[in-house]
Amino acid sequence: MNTILQALAQRAETTPDAIAFQGYSERTQQIESISYLTLWVRVKEAAALLTQLEARCIALRAENSLGWVITDLAAMQARIPVVPVPMFFSETQIVHTLERSGADVLIGDWHSLQPELLGQLEGLPLWRNSHAHGAHWLPDSSKITFTSGSTGQPKGVCLSDEQLAQVSGALADAIATETRCKTHLILLPLSTLLENITGVYVPMLLGATSVVVPGENVGLSGSSQFNPNQFAVALSQYQPSSLVLTPALLMALIHIVTLNPTLARSLEFVAVGGARVTPALLNKARALGIPAFEGYGLSECASVVSLNTPSAHKPGTSGRVLPHVEVKIADDGEVLVRGNVALGYIGEAFTQTWLATGDLGHLDAQGFLTINGRKKNQIITAFGRNVSPEWLESEAQVLPALHSMVVVGEGQSTLTAVVDSNQPEIVAVSLRKLNAALPDYARIGKVVTLAGLKQQPGLYTANGRPVRAQFEHWLAQLPVGGQHTITTNLNDTSNLNHTTSPHESWS
Repeated sequence: MNTILQALAQRAETTPDAIAFQGYSERTQQIESISYLTLWVRVKEAAALLTQLEARCIALRAENSLGWVITDLAAMQARIPVVPVPMFFSETQIVHTLERSGADVLIGDWHSLQPELLGQLEGLPLWRNSHAHGAHWLPDSSKITFTSGSTGQPKGVCLSDEQLAQVSGALADAIATETRCKTHLILLPLSTLLENITGVYVPMLLGATSVVVPGENVGLSGSSQFNPNQFAVALSQYQPSSLVLTPALLMALIHIVTLNPTLARSLEFVAVGGARVTPALLNKARALGIPAFEGYGLSECASVVSLNTPSAHKPGTSGRVLPHVEVKIADDGEVLVRGNVALGYIGEAFTQTWLATGDLGHLDAQGFLTINGRKKNQIITAFGRNVSPEWLESEAQVLPALHSMVVVGEGQSTLTAVVDSNQPEIVAVSLRKLNAALPDYARIGKVVTLAGLKQQPGLYTANGRPVRAQFEHWLAQLPVGGQHTITTNLNDTSNLNHTTSPHESWS
């Protein structure tokens, strides 16, 4: 039994009536609270059922709920690999995930595949996948997390119990010494490894309570649809002390708290990750009483590698490297990690001592890590200057009109921004404002605006990340007289003081 399950068993014995989770139950179809003792009993019951079914590998596809949590922990208790499948994966990606993992038991929403229905587990449909063939996952795999790549075909990262326990313990130690975090509100899908760890495992190690409800209850649906009003309702209802946010969600939280400052009073620790965060955005959050701190991680390292905390934070960095891993920087600037590295990808065990992350960064003498962007995304302009598009996109985060900005320009004499918007004039004003703060070689020379950009096929991965090569191709194929707008002359900043756009009132 690993330290995560040991903590659950110990909490069930020492504080049996303490609330472990508050959330939606498929069994009762209502919100209920579940104590540590009840949770442990139900986890063991579910594990016994999975063992009885002789499950080799479980694929879990469901909305955030108590059933999701119990199934995940039951698979860990039964020592059966579990594959969390995002609800937003396409049908092709779902089939690919099942074929690669060889999952023979399916739990949750699998109706479209018409598998054999076996019954229920914690109110979730339980299915047999008769088409499963062979086990491609690596020995000792406990969690197989699929991340959608630029090719559209997800890669399965195999993680062991020990690796999950190591990162959970490191995070629990870092948080416990800084805050009293008692209630965590799960926002991101639990199929996201970061939220799975911070929303399920870490709170159990701390003896805290997690709130787990379907995404629509907290304002999230799919991979990118967001309802800020529902998010505000959830903050008021549950008054969480901790959250895990993407930069886009932090921007939304800033806007919400600007309108209603009381919604930040319960917050003690807000971790921000998933993309580079500009210090200006973090400073804006803290000025409103939002204790936001940037971190860095990747699935291949079982999630978090570094994290800023209240007592140890440095603006512009992704935080101090956590003690369960080691980091060094290669000669070409790539971040290398050793320690809590994944077993490998499905069918491809990692053998190297240091994992090449694909990220460019810097490590200072105090152990703070700065991430500059993806190595493969680095733009080399026609003038031979290297520019990280992620850097420019993060600097634009404080300008609401540019929240969807994607920067391209490989081999070109000027950089081009693409923005999802039907207000090109406001976008142009915002870009001139951004350019005024950038060095000349990194300024945006042209912007293409088009409403509904995310509906254009192939431009984004399933989880909303831009496919930059596809953006380059799309720009080259733009028809004359289309619905898009092209704006140049973005380096004229003489009229910046005349900006009155309501869209930038909180920038």
